[in-house]
Amino acid sequence: MVIETGCYSSTNNESPDTGRSDGAISGKITDVPGITVGHYTDIEHATGCTAILSEHAATGGIDVRGASPGSRETELLQPLASGELVNGYMLTGGSVWGLATADGATRFMTERKIGVQFAGKTVPLIPATVIFDLALKSDVCPGADAGYMACEAADADFEQGSVGAGTGATLGTLKGPRRRIKGGIGTASVRLDDDIVVGALIVVNAVGGVVDPDTGMIVAGPRDKRIGGGYVDSVDLLINDPPPNRQQGWDRNPHTVIGVVATNAAMDKKGASRLAGAGQDAIALAVRPAHTESDGDTVFALATGDYGPVHPDRLRAAATRAVVNAILSAVEQATGLGGIPSASEYLGGQ
Repeated sequence: MVIETGCYSSTNNESPDTGRSDGAISGKITDVPGITVGHYTDIEHATGCTAILSEHAATGGIDVRGASPGSRETELLQPLASGELVNGYMLTGGSVWGLATADGATRFMTERKIGVQFAGKTVPLIPATVIFDLALKSDVCPGADAGYMACEAADADFEQGSVGAGTGATLGTLKGPRRRIKGGIGTASVRLDDDIVVGALIVVNAVGGVVDPDTGMIVAGPRDKRIGGGYVDSVDLLINDPPPNRQQGWDRNPHTVIGVVATNAAMDKKGASRLAGAGQDAIALAVRPAHTESDGDTVFALATGDYGPVHPDRLRAAATRAVVNAILSAVEQATGLGGIPSASEYLGGQ
């Protein structure tokens, strides 16, 4: 099932469209001016990385709710840290080894003298976070050269689905690895008035299933092999029929949902972190269960500060919608890989 983002109008007081009329998710995170996205995709090894870059240094923020995150340079995003600005983010496969992609992004920006001014130096700041995708095809991980190439490819136009950091993403592991559905990377945006935009880019690599929160319909999850096919409800499964190995660290294939929320509105670091928190709320709406012991759910925020002020609750509402739509788009745009079908390829339980 697909949805379209609604718009807030600056010319009337009508409620925003719920955006479910024509069956298309609209917008990209690059609708935020100055934001570009580039992928490095390694289909052979089912992994990759994605760079999200800001033309000018932007206010950064973070919200981490998964119990098993993998990350780099995220402490500088905490509200008590002294710095406010970052140059972008790296989302990557390869678990902890994939964090080397940020070295490539740093090299890319150093060569172009892009960064935050500190002690007379131009210092690139590219925090990174990872998914675990090593169980799909191989243990090969993206490295520094991959991160560099993702930055070289950064543009306002980019692909969704099983590309970049979403190349090796899967979801729905609770009935075992053979019953998974292919995940991926998705994006969406919501426009407030004529000038303010909130966009999201999300990598869906979840333990559980993905639900359309407007309808309650499971759009992807553990495949049900009974006659008629469909999906198993992951929350019901955990409550009533948990996998037997849950008592000894049940999830041998850790999963997580990671992403970025961006806006051209002005925010301080505290506000940006709360914007990232709205992204986590959206994950809990669309990914069930979310924030488990094996997840590393991490959401970054970028605020370029071109417009403002905008009421923060309005921005957070838009972020929630954009992240939900990005999650649904990731599932819808995914393609099968490594013997795991996408939701669009999985028909009738086959």
